[in-house]
Amino acid sequence: MVNYSKENKNKEVLEELEFPQRFGFPVLVILNNDGKRIHTQNSAYLEEGKTYNRKKIIDFLNNWSVKALDPKTYL
Repeated sequence: MVNYSKENKNKEVLEELEFPQRFGFPVLVILNNDGKRIHTQNSAYLEEGKTYNRKKIIDFLNNWSVKALDPKTYL
């Protein structure tokens, strides 16, 4: 999860992650094993009220797991 504040603007990190702030903050960034960004997710879609929806978070993480990204899974 990436965030931003007046005290810590995280400019280098945000540039390295290909500017995820376009989705607002906080934002979830999925990296591959090499640390390269493969997905950016606006966390608002995973919220329920003033917190996160547990099932939505688990489903999201499962959909971006190593197993889920393995092409053999789809054959």
